Amino acid sequence: MTSTHLQRIGKNHNVTNNVDFKFLSQQFERISRELRSFREMTEHSLNSLKSWTKSLQKKTNRLHSSLSNMTRALWQNNHHNLREIHKQRAALTDLSHKIQKQQSQIDSLESLKDQVQDGMQDLQTSLKKHQTRIMKLESQIQELLKIISTSKAEDPFNSIRKQHGVLMRHVQTQPKSREHRIRERLLLRSTKQPQTTIRERQWQSTTQPTVQAHEELFQLPLRHKIPHVQSPKEEAKICNVGSMLLFPSTSTENYAIFQKTFQTGIHELSICTWLKVDAKYVGTIFSYATENNDNMLVLYGHNSGKLGLMDFVIGDPTYRELPSQNILDGEWHHLCIIWSSIEGRFWYYLDRHLISNGSKFQKGYEIPPGGFVVLGQEQDSLGGDFDVAEAFVGRLAGFALWTRTLSPVEVSGLADGKGVPQGAVLSLDDVDQMSGSVQHITCECLEHCV
Repeated sequence: MTSTHLQRIGKNHNVTNNVDFKFLSQQFERISRELRSFREMTEHSLNSLKSWTKSLQKKTNRLHSSLSNMTRALWQNNHHNLREIHKQRAALTDLSHKIQKQQSQIDSLESLKDQVQDGMQDLQTSLKKHQTRIMKLESQIQELLKIISTSKAEDPFNSIRKQHGVLMRHVQTQPKSREHRIRERLLLRSTKQPQTTIRERQWQSTTQPTVQAHEELFQLPLRHKIPHVQSPKEEAKICNVGSMLLFPSTSTENYAIFQKTFQTGIHELSICTWLKVDAKYVGTIFSYATENNDNMLVLYGHNSGKLGLMDFVIGDPTYRELPSQNILDGEWHHLCIIWSSIEGRFWYYLDRHLISNGSKFQKGYEIPPGGFVVLGQEQDSLGGDFDVAEAFVGRLAGFALWTRTLSPVEVSGLADGKGVPQGAVLSLDDVDQMSGSVQHITCECLEHCV
């Protein structure tokens, strides 16, 4: 009985285990299905998240690009607005100068108006007098013609005598002067010619003033001439140049040297000058050479390359090309070149207007001190080896160099003759030696630099 009971217990236990196993198997399968479903959902969510992340990244890139474009456009717009403001200020300045000039001309014309009116009144009075004299002469000529026509058949000698007698009667309506009577007596004493000859002389002497008066009718008396309206002489306006260097011809012998040089390294500079080019190319305006680099700082053009361009060199071989076509017209132009090692910015001004600018030009660079400065020639070695194709021909006035960046207002004021900015380290007063045919001429005002 005990074994049977044990067997029964074992069977019941097996049945229970089978039921538990089935239940656990079902639970495992259910959990497995849920895990697979959860994994699929997770993978789907991850894929969705990845695609959303990529889309968000693209949108972020587009927004960043748009922001960069907007920033660039805003900077350009601000820069353009500043340029327009400078142009408007320059235009207003030019307009004010023109208005002042027109006003001075108007004042001059008004001052001459009274003189013209007085001249016209005198002219009218003179014309009336001359008209009266013409009428008298015409009546005398008509009477003379009548006498000539009636005496054609008479003896020529008697005809002449009668004609002279008629003329004498007309002329002697006014009494003869004492000098005229003495002259007649002298003629009567000194000549043995017939009386008719004396009368002929009398007729000539009395009719000559009449002929002269008739000729004077066609000439305006000097005091009656209308004064010539002359435009007032333009006063000198640009009187901050001080002096001028004249480079008369293309020659390697023509140059100017500065004994003074830079004492410290340069991180910013401004070069400004008035120039008048007498060649088809600019030539070398400024050349600074050191022992390590003969083209450390150069501003030049040459006739072997593009004639409408000049090179602005800092630490050869790095340079920028600047347009110079407008300088080659044989007239005075004001030029300013400005550079800063911060961001490598540079600006090129011509006649107060910003012509070109740029950045990343020798950013962070330092121009070393202790070099050699020459005007008019480009140095291929320290202080020498000049090339005639790079020589400057023309005039430089008011040249100056600063080791800082000038502001647009300072550039405009310098070009308008409103003083010289402070702090110039080089000017034409520092020129130590001139070679060849170069002349250093003192002229405080640009209009006097000829």
